[in-house]
Amino acid sequence: MLIIIIVFFFGVGCSEKWKEEVQLSDDRIIVVERERLSEGGGGEWAHNRSGTKPKEYRIRFIHPDKPGEMIEWRSTKISPGTYPEKPLILDLESGNPIVYAIVAINGVCEVYSKYIYRNGAWVEEALPEKFKQRTTNLFLRVGANMQKYVALETKRKVNADLGYRQSIRQVGPNRKVCSP
Repeated sequence: MLIIIIVFFFGVGCSEKWKEEVQLSDDRIIVVERERLSEGGGGEWAHNRSGTKPKEYRIRFIHPDKPGEMIEWRSTKISPGTYPEKPLILDLESGNPIVYAIVAINGVCEVYSKYIYRNGAWVEEALPEKFKQRTTNLFLRVGANMQKYVALETKRKVNADLGYRQSIRQVGPNRKVCSP
């Protein structure tokens, strides 16, 4: 019986899937499919009663300028605490999809990454130490009992919640963000 309990709490992964409206910088609104895959483990039981932690984030969408072209972005970096980078912004630059994400590099610092989709592949583009600050346009609240569809207005209200740290409510202006 103990083996069954251990496998259940530590070996079971799950995922949260939802669709959300995303407003691009050119004011167009697209609907994207989001997914957070989870795996067993993560944090102390007192703070993580689910017994799971994020394993990977995914975003799927049809290129707004090329109907029929489905694109998928997946998190690639993992923090020292084994948490994946979290996507914060999806947009277009010069007709190419871009994603800004954040990942912890130690117990007090995080860094932003920028990915650009070119010729059928995501490529990381190095960010300068300082760059133009942008507001997050992807939904921040993810977890059990996730809504199946997140409208733009709902997302704006939830993302504006001051309970979220500034480093995920906006991207930049510094590539590296450290807590005091």
